[in-house]
Amino acid sequence: MAQLAAFPLQALAALSLAGASALAHAAWPDRPISLVVGFTAGGSADTLARTIAEPLARRLGVPVIVDNVVGAGGTIATQRVVRAKPDGNTIILASNSEIVLARHFNNAIAYDGTKDLRPVTLVGVMPMVLVAGPKVPVTSVEAMLARAKTQAGADTFASSGIGTALHIAGEMLNQQAKVSIQHVPYKGGVPMLTDIIGGNVDYGYFMVPSVLAYLKEGKVKPLGTTSKTNCEVLQGIPAMSASKALANYDFGVWTGVFAPKGVADTVVTRLNTEINAVMREPQVLRMLDQACIGQSGGTPADFAKLIQTDAQKMRQIATPDIGAVR
Repeated sequence: MAQLAAFPLQALAALSLAGASALAHAAWPDRPISLVVGFTAGGSADTLARTIAEPLARRLGVPVIVDNVVGAGGTIATQRVVRAKPDGNTIILASNSEIVLARHFNNAIAYDGTKDLRPVTLVGVMPMVLVAGPKVPVTSVEAMLARAKTQAGADTFASSGIGTALHIAGEMLNQQAKVSIQHVPYKGGVPMLTDIIGGNVDYGYFMVPSVLAYLKEGKVKPLGTTSKTNCEVLQGIPAMSASKALANYDFGVWTGVFAPKGVADTVVTRLNTEINAVMREPQVLRMLDQACIGQSGGTPADFAKLIQTDAQKMRQIATPDIGAVR
């Protein structure tokens, strides 16, 4: 009889715990959310994150704080989120650089971005812009390649880190045009621009938001865009594929929001819904247009499919001759 009497008490305790857990999930979010970015303040990733953070905070009812965790081409930030508690309070804005590419270049990276994070939503796909410093005597990709062939290994290009999309963009040019322009890695767009303008580096690949003002002010010279599709703010800048040596050149960068693996489906669904709504707000749409960002939104499953497709393509591009490990 004592055992029979104990059973209802145990059942009640279990139900009580389950109810408490459900209430905890129902209460999410109940404290500030950290939106991690792997690059410096003022760069394109940071600008995009801050554009999203304010309206997302308004929709969720809690602060969304942009946390710049700088270094190693965004992989330090990504590793932090991989290891974060999967409660929905730590998320990351990351690109194919950190999620797909980086592990091909660094054996020390312990995570697999295609498996160790949960895709939430695609924020957008954008081209990169190749620019030259004001002291470099070229104004076109053709002139850049001609110069590189006359002084092999002397010219340099900047990127935001080894294994980033900006790095791959430069190495793809080297591969296809059969030149040797040396890579100089940085921690973000601002220090890259400082050294390009100062003449310490010849060229650089940039996301549109981090370089657009400098283009408008004439502080750097646009040579070409990495994608065959263009946008209004880049009108007048030719695609790099217009060069005969780069006829097959076509490379864009996707950016999206991820959560730690193991986060609840309800949290992912809510984040997806709210971020997609944010991406449709007029001020955000204006920023996306200015940044040349297209193809945003969709379901987590849509985003996961894009990531897997991109991972397959990048495995073919990231070869040992550009420093990739296999």
